[in-house]
Amino acid sequence: MEVKIYQEGKETVIKIIGRLDTNTSREFEKKLLSVWQNPAEEAEKGKAVCVDCSDLEYVSSAGLRLFLVMQKMSAAESGSLRLVDMRDEVREIFNVTGFNAIFKIEQTK
Repeated sequence: MEVKIYQEGKETVIKIIGRLDTNTSREFEKKLLSVWQNPAEEAEKGKAVCVDCSDLEYVSSAGLRLFLVMQKMSAAESGSLRLVDMRDEVREIFNVTGFNAIFKIEQTK
């Protein structure tokens, strides 16, 4: 798994590449915490976060937990969190678990 974090205007983009599972969730958690604890200069702490899921191949229950962590941190900062461009197989996991009702999921491509 690879994680890229960058700014697009005032929005912080978290791009997940590969599998988010038990083996990779600790690394991902460390990186995502930095978005809320040490934001880039041009970003407001956790105010607008976009998770680019276009290259996310799989998400396990450990990965789903981290999506909930992001949602809670975003809500604590009165911020916005959106998930974009999910592959069908990942979207199906969100649908089956009911996470599609919790998150704002968009297709931009």
